[in-house]
Amino acid sequence: MRIQPAGDTLRIFEIQELDAGTATSFQDLINEALTDRVRHIEVDLSTTVCLDSCGLGALVALRKLVAGRRGSVRLLNAAPPVQQMLELTRLYRLLEEVQREEIAVTTD
Repeated sequence: MRIQPAGDTLRIFEIQELDAGTATSFQDLINEALTDRVRHIEVDLSTTVCLDSCGLGALVALRKLVAGRRGSVRLLNAAPPVQQMLELTRLYRLLEEVQREEIAVTTD
């Protein structure tokens, strides 16, 4: 996993698994990288092949973390298995999902 600060946004990349075995360390690394300046978190899920209930809980915890800062969590480029899990659990109602095409449009 790679974490990159960018202004008021914390960007997280290269997450292969977000499950019971990695969710706690994921949250710990995010908490270590979090500064007072960060309001938004972007999680690129394009390389994520495994997401379970513990991983979903970690993503929801991020939302709670930035909600007090009036921030947001964006899930970018969810791989098909991850996309399916988000749809089955209806977490798309809580967490903003953005696909590669939408990112290209917003950055132009």
